[in-house]
Amino acid sequence: MLFTQLEYFVAVAREKHFGRAAAASYVSASALSESIRKLETELGVPLVRRGRSFQGLTPEGEAVLVWAQRVIADHRALKDEVSSAVGRLSGVVRVGVIPSGVALAARVLAELCATHPDLRVRLITGLTSEQVVGGLRSFELDAGLLHPSAAADDIRHILVETDRLVVVGSAMRPDLNDAIELAELERMPVCVLEPGMRARHILDEALAERGARLRPRVEVDSVEALLALARTGEWVSVVPRSAVPKAAASIGVKVAEIVRPEVSIPIVLATLGDEPRPPLSLAVDEAARRLVTPAA
Repeated sequence: MLFTQLEYFVAVAREKHFGRAAAASYVSASALSESIRKLETELGVPLVRRGRSFQGLTPEGEAVLVWAQRVIADHRALKDEVSSAVGRLSGVVRVGVIPSGVALAARVLAELCATHPDLRVRLITGLTSEQVVGGLRSFELDAGLLHPSAAADDIRHILVETDRLVVVGSAMRPDLNDAIELAELERMPVCVLEPGMRARHILDEALAERGARLRPRVEVDSVEALLALARTGEWVSVVPRSAVPKAAASIGVKVAEIVRPEVSIPIVLATLGDEPRPPLSLAVDEAARRLVTPAA
């Protein structure tokens, strides 16, 4: 059994398409398909349901996928452990982030890279908390920033920030005061995150407790899009406070605090709870802890 066979198999399971998996693996589709056929022959079971296109994994394939992901993750962790042992942690750290955690992720990663200058980062944004957890479990992410309600027994996490939702709009809007009562959002031309996002759930629940219901004009999957929409002057957007630059006027917006009640969003840094812990996930964890408890 070759290590590349496992990599190709995991790529097919992830991409759900032989052509895309081949492109992601930098090989031809025929070479990838033949490699997986050899793996099936060695194991003595079919792993992939084939037709005119990829039709999913067989039950045996689903079982093998779990082990293949583990083997690949352990191989990667071994190389990282060696580079860490010689004092120069290198490689690519993969971090998944919910929309409300992008600003915090930037701070954590800045701290991480300042400590480990040979590291490179792949930041995947616009995910739901459940997608972040799924990425950790499939070893496709080293760490993630998410809402704590999505964490589970196999996920280790630390609370790194409690953010607040605010309303942003064009600096030219005369109807945007310094503070807005939560229920007032019901009557405003509001842009918000999509219903599947945890911050949106929290906002909707807070409104429901006040007997109000949001009627958004625009729903998006990123905080960056919300800020861009707010700058047009056509709408106002509900975003995490940390996502707005301190000099809000520099990007053409002003900020209104949401009051009565305030709406808070806790964000945690999550890693897989397996032992021994991979060096990359440990490094991200340590960077986040330094931000939570700065050195005296």
